[in-house]
Amino acid sequence: MTEILRQIPEDVLRVQREASDPCASAWVAANAGSGKTHVLAQRVVRLLLRRVEPAKILCLTFTKAAAANMANQVFATLAQWVALDDEKLDGAIAEIEGRRPLPPSRARARRLFAEALETPGGLKVQTIHAFCTRLLHQFPFEADVAARFSVLEEFAQRDLLERLRLEVLLKAAGAPESPLGRALAAAITAGADKAFGAAVEDLIEKRDALIAWIERAGGVEPAIAELSAALGVAPAETLETIELKMTQSPHLPVAEWHAIATLLAAGSKRECDQAARLRAAASMPAAARAQIYLLVFLTAKGEPRNRIVTGAFAAKHGELAGRLDAEQARLEPLVLQRRAVLARDRTAAALTVAEAVIRRYRREKENRGLLDYDDLIAKSLNLLANVEAAWVHYKLDLGIDHVLIDEAQDTSPPQWEIIRRLVSEFTAGEGVRQPQTRSIFAVGDEKQSIFSFQGAAPEKFADMARHFAARHRDAELAFRHCKFQFSFRSGTNVLGAVDTVFAAPEIFPSITSDADGVPPHIALPGKAPGLVEIWPPIAAAPPPEIEAWDAPFDEPSQSNPQAKLAERIAATIRILLDQGRSPGDVLVLVRQRGALFEAIIRALKNAAVAVAGADRLVLTEHIAVMDLLVLADALLHESDDLALATVLKSPLFGLDEDQLFTLAWGRGGTLRAALREAKNPPCAAAAAKLERLADVARREPPFDFYARLLGGEGGRRQILARLGAEAADALDEFLNLALAYEGTEAPSLQGFVAFMRAAATEVKRDMDIVRDEVRVMTVHGAKGLEAPIVILADTTTRPTGPRDPRILMLARPGAPAGAPDCLVWAGAKDHDVPAMAAARGRARTEAENEYRRLLYVAMTRAAEHLIVCGAHGANGKPAGCWFDLVHDALAPNATDEPAIDGDGTVLRWRKIAGGMPTRPPPHREPEPIEIPVWLSRTMEEAPIRPPALSPSRALKPADSSPRGSTDPDSQALLRGRLAHRLMQSLPDVALERRAEVARRHLDRVATQWAEAERDRLIAEVLAILGDPRFAVLFGPGTRAEVPIRGRIARVARAPLLVSGQVDRLAVTEGSILIADYKTDRPAPRRPEDALPAYVAQLALYRAVLEKIYPGREVRAALLWTDSLDLAEVSASALDAALAAALKA
Repeated sequence: MTEILRQIPEDVLRVQREASDPCASAWVAANAGSGKTHVLAQRVVRLLLRRVEPAKILCLTFTKAAAANMANQVFATLAQWVALDDEKLDGAIAEIEGRRPLPPSRARARRLFAEALETPGGLKVQTIHAFCTRLLHQFPFEADVAARFSVLEEFAQRDLLERLRLEVLLKAAGAPESPLGRALAAAITAGADKAFGAAVEDLIEKRDALIAWIERAGGVEPAIAELSAALGVAPAETLETIELKMTQSPHLPVAEWHAIATLLAAGSKRECDQAARLRAAASMPAAARAQIYLLVFLTAKGEPRNRIVTGAFAAKHGELAGRLDAEQARLEPLVLQRRAVLARDRTAAALTVAEAVIRRYRREKENRGLLDYDDLIAKSLNLLANVEAAWVHYKLDLGIDHVLIDEAQDTSPPQWEIIRRLVSEFTAGEGVRQPQTRSIFAVGDEKQSIFSFQGAAPEKFADMARHFAARHRDAELAFRHCKFQFSFRSGTNVLGAVDTVFAAPEIFPSITSDADGVPPHIALPGKAPGLVEIWPPIAAAPPPEIEAWDAPFDEPSQSNPQAKLAERIAATIRILLDQGRSPGDVLVLVRQRGALFEAIIRALKNAAVAVAGADRLVLTEHIAVMDLLVLADALLHESDDLALATVLKSPLFGLDEDQLFTLAWGRGGTLRAALREAKNPPCAAAAAKLERLADVARREPPFDFYARLLGGEGGRRQILARLGAEAADALDEFLNLALAYEGTEAPSLQGFVAFMRAAATEVKRDMDIVRDEVRVMTVHGAKGLEAPIVILADTTTRPTGPRDPRILMLARPGAPAGAPDCLVWAGAKDHDVPAMAAARGRARTEAENEYRRLLYVAMTRAAEHLIVCGAHGANGKPAGCWFDLVHDALAPNATDEPAIDGDGTVLRWRKIAGGMPTRPPPHREPEPIEIPVWLSRTMEEAPIRPPALSPSRALKPADSSPRGSTDPDSQALLRGRLAHRLMQSLPDVALERRAEVARRHLDRVATQWAEAERDRLIAEVLAILGDPRFAVLFGPGTRAEVPIRGRIARVARAPLLVSGQVDRLAVTEGSILIADYKTDRPAPRRPEDALPAYVAQLALYRAVLEKIYPGREVRAALLWTDSLDLAEVSASALDAALAAALKA
């Protein structure tokens, strides 16, 4: 840590010290990667140094993982101090405090680790839900909760709600005349079973808002009356009354419909169609004719027809045409009222069912002493807001002096209210007169608020900053606003791309409330600049006319753009790994888990790339868990041949297809009986194991049974051997659920299997654990993570999501600010009334804003290399998608360069030190480039002379063998590979760190070399990189190890396929320069002595690049590392070498 801190600019350290100063409250707005959690941990350490008791410090964060990370940082610092000598300890404290400590402080610093560990209850670093759990256990009577309540976990909550929903629906179906039965019938009439079920689920999901609205209104019926007002229709209006008004027209009385239809039938086809509609309406009963009647004036989408009759008919029958137009105008408000009544009635029906489920859910929790996560927040807030429980505040006031909040942008309004009430005494009454300063500290980034589905409100971060600043100002207490703009994670190019994408005035209001826009991101000095790359999007290709008859039905189509993109991503990662990258360096991000997510994991496995698997998985959909459950089926039901056959093929038993066929074919009874009678060793062993497991299953509860199966029986080892290490997470969670099930239900194997299949538990795998595997995950899952290389793959999804929300929130007319909104079950947008259309528009705007904040989070995960790619269907990309936002902002100043996989070109964006992109804007004339003198020196066009050959090589091709040993492990070839590697990587490293980085690399890979030999190679490479003659090759915008792939046409022969890698590529506005490093020792004294194979290699590269960069001159040179000389090969020599290569 000390070494890292010394590399940080002093102004960054100053801002960090101001923010972590415990003598003042602070509110920190921090860019991504700016060290937020580190500063929070620093503040905790500084509080401890000032003799604040650990028990009086409360640190709150959003997730358990974040809480553990924060605690680990604090304890790691304190543990390190225990073993430091005085000098080093003084330095460590000085870097945090800004001054060297006095001897008493030094002694206290060494005791802090023990004090923090020995504090009763430990240092309070926890999620807000954990804090609320502790608070309610401390004051159960005042909070009106069970004294020993249990927290209802999410999987158990889903199971309970599903069971209660089924009970309510069965009760409603069994009593069709009851209010619940009538509501069920009305809801199913209003929408299909699936739509109704989804609407009820969404209302239950929004149960807090729903119950708040119902309780505020005084019941379900008053709430529906409020909804009627919000929709613009009288509560007494019904569908029947409105439809009756529609057909009782003063312009077109029903008695005249037949006569008008006869008149219309004499006109054109348009009039004949209208006549048919009018006759059909006239023939219907009065209660059913409105819908057909409306079709005379409205389209199928419910929009007014542009022309009811043709112009010719209107000219001939002007009076009737006028009456028709007047009737259309009369119907328009009635149509809106009809839509409002339909929306209200279907909402009332779904709400009645949902409210019954929620009522049962509450009663069930009370009976069983359970609180869910929402209850923890609500009960804690009620406790702190209860004026009769003032002594609760008093006791809390004695126990908490400092509150620190991490990831504050993810805090919901009720959670903010808890925090506000928790610290209210810090700036009021006796709290101000405490002998020691009391403080609140919050750090967050509203640009990274991406959890709206969990209640996060990004605007509250700024609102609460203003609130606490005002309270401190009134109390004359210090309060600081700090901004962290330096990034410890990303390089200049990545940060510059982020700034450029979000600089547009129409974009930045989506992610920040700052009127000046997104604060600029600044890279630390010496940080490698990095690179941003944009691939052309892959469009859907026409499907093949004929598909192979034996193609698997679930095989991804070769014309599928997502499958093509996944294959390209896998191929690129494979190349990066071959170039020396580690799998753990790569993070692939998608917006949601779907077809592309699965295709990428599949493609990576096919490319033999180590991949971590899905970051989340539905437990019952994992093959290992399916095997465990089907084993239970086979044990519980001896006649279930399919279950037994499935488990016999699983890793638990390991029979193959042939063994299973032999066992099953021609059997007289069940498969279980055949297995008992089998004599061959594999089947006999399987039978014995099955009987042994059946005996255990009868005697032991589910957890003990599965623990023995996976442990003593070797099941875990067998499963991991076949399925890989990623199955371990699924097995661990499966056992956890078995144990949890026994704590709440009567333990039985059959009950547990039913519970598992009903719960559909989702497991979140910990991707923070360092594994050398490519990670593929959603942006939500990647929050807080980083990687050197980040690939944004899912960039062409709709900004507003796959669909609009089913349940819309409507503001009640005349309701006070903060009052609960009405909820309405929305149908198709064409059937919206104005209030619903406005609510839908607000929901879309909020979704689009979060979509853009997700893009910010995704882009800022990259430390060095950001790749943006995507695929889309035949209809193209949706407007405003991630790909367009990035491409439109960066493409004008990006350069076309060869793709790493040789598949055409990609856009690469870089930023220079002055803050401008590397390529000037198109409307400006490019500045002339000064070409070094050495670049104009060419070789004479003399016949290429063969190199001198040793007798041992006389029979080998003389024009292609390099000088020196042909042994691939020889010292010379190893030296050449290491020199290549260093010249590839060091140009992107800050000048002052190149020697250190080179030394570290050689110490790792050239351990067999003497130190002097390593120093010699480092000196040679650094001399080349620092030589002004070679600046054009190693300057900004140049690239190393560039793959080249293409075809060169040949006369009367198939095209020649060229595939290789250029050591160095420099692209300028007018020309391309390629160079290959050659480590021959000794180097040729004259450039024409170069091996013909070297010249032919450059000639082929030049031919390919001329096709990629038409109109630009491609020049080629050889760089001799031994003599530090770079010689250009003449165009004529390259032409001759190319001609010879094409004839070969």
